[in-house]
Amino acid sequence: MQRITRRSLTAAALSAALPLREVMAQATTADVTRALPRSHAGATLRITWGNTPSYLALAKFCDAFTAATGIALEFQPLLQADRYQKLVLDLTTKTNAYDVYLTAYQWKDEVAPYVADLTRIDQEVKGMPPLEWDDYPARALDAYARVGEKFIAVPIIGDASMLVWNKKVLRAAGLDPEAVPADWNAVYETGRKVTKDRQFGFNMPAGKSIQTACVWITLFHGFGGGWFDAAGKPNLGSESGIRAIRFMVDRLGAVSPPGNLTWDFPEMLNGLASGQAAQGYMWTGGFSTLFDPAKSAMAGEVGWSATPEAVLLGGWGVTINATSRNLDAAKLFVGWLTSREISKQTALVTGTPCRISAFNDPAVVAKFPLMPAVVKGMSGRVATYAPIKESEQVNIMIYDEVNAACAKTKTPEQAAGDLNEKVATFMRRRGYLKG
Repeated sequence: MQRITRRSLTAAALSAALPLREVMAQATTADVTRALPRSHAGATLRITWGNTPSYLALAKFCDAFTAATGIALEFQPLLQADRYQKLVLDLTTKTNAYDVYLTAYQWKDEVAPYVADLTRIDQEVKGMPPLEWDDYPARALDAYARVGEKFIAVPIIGDASMLVWNKKVLRAAGLDPEAVPADWNAVYETGRKVTKDRQFGFNMPAGKSIQTACVWITLFHGFGGGWFDAAGKPNLGSESGIRAIRFMVDRLGAVSPPGNLTWDFPEMLNGLASGQAAQGYMWTGGFSTLFDPAKSAMAGEVGWSATPEAVLLGGWGVTINATSRNLDAAKLFVGWLTSREISKQTALVTGTPCRISAFNDPAVVAKFPLMPAVVKGMSGRVATYAPIKESEQVNIMIYDEVNAACAKTKTPEQAAGDLNEKVATFMRRRGYLKG
C-alpha cells in the first residue's frame, strides 16, 4: 500500500472520486458554464487553496471555467496554517497578492472588514448564476458565511467531524462491524480490542496542528463543555476540558500509532488508508481516498457515522478580496463554482458538498453514501470553533497544550489549566475581559 504523503498528494489528485475527465466534460456542457460571458477574458485570478487530493482535483476541474471565460486561474495549494497566514497578511497589508481565498469559518470575523460583501453579487455581475442562499443548511450558512447582515463568504465545502472504522478488522476481532459507537468510550473499547502488533485502534493526531485541536474540541463539547461560563470567562480548564485531554492521552493515545506527536491530516488519512489504524477521526474530504481501492486498504469495508456525543462543524467558504484588481472576474468565478448545477458536479469530485440539493442528489449519494450521515451530523449537537474573531489563535493554544500533554511533559490537569490561563490572558489583551 503506497503511503499518502504531502508529496504524493498532487499525483493522487489525478484520480478523483469519479473519472475527472467525465465530470469536467459535464461541467463544460453545463447550462451555467455555457452562459458565462467572456467580458473578462485575459484576467488572471490568484487563489489560495487546499493541498489535499480533493482540492487539487477540484482545481483541475475549474479548467472548464477558464475555457468558457478566458479567465486564467492560479491556485496556490497550502496547508491550513499557511492559508490563514497568507490570507490575513495579504488583506491587512493590502498587498493584493490574491483575489480569492479559501476561508475557514473561524476566520470570517477577522477578515470581514477586508473582503467583499457577496450578498447580492448575482445581481451585480452580468452572467452570474443565482446564489440561491436558501439551498444551504441554515446552521452551516450562518457559520460559514454570515457576518451581521452580510454574507462575506459563499460556502463551498460542508463538513462535519466523522468517525470511520474498518469493518474487516472489526469482523476479524469478533466485533459487530455494523454497530455505530454510542459514545467515545465505546470507540476506545473497540480500539483496545483490535490493537496488536502493527495494527492500531485509532488515528489520533497529537501534533502541533489544527487536527489535534479539532479532536479536543469535539471531545470537550461531547463531554459537556462550553467555551465560556455565564460571566463570559473561558471555561477550557473545566472538568470537561481536563477529561478531553486525559481521554486523548490515556485512551485514544494508547491505541494510536507511535510517532503521532507530529501528525496532521495527511498522516491521519494515511493511517486509515494504509490499514495501520482500524478506526479514526475524519472529515468528508478524506472519503474519496478511503473509498478508492487504488489508494485504500479499507476500500469496500468502510463504516462511518458522525462523531459520537457531539459533532464539530467543519467546512470552508470562498471569499473575495474587496480591493482585488479583478473584482468582477472573481465574483463570476465564485458564483460559477458555488452554483447549484456546478456544486452537484464538484460533489462528485470531492464528496464534500454544501448545498442541500447536492447533498440529496441521487448521483452524489450513490457515489458517496455517507452524505445522509453528514447532513444528520450537521443537524444534531454541533460544536464550533471558539466564537471570537481570533479563534485561530485559540486553536493554536489548544494544540500546543494538548501536544504537551500527549508528549507527557505536562499532566492533563496542568495542560488544561495552562490552556485556560492562556486564553483568558489573550482575551484580556484583546478587550473581551476586564481585570
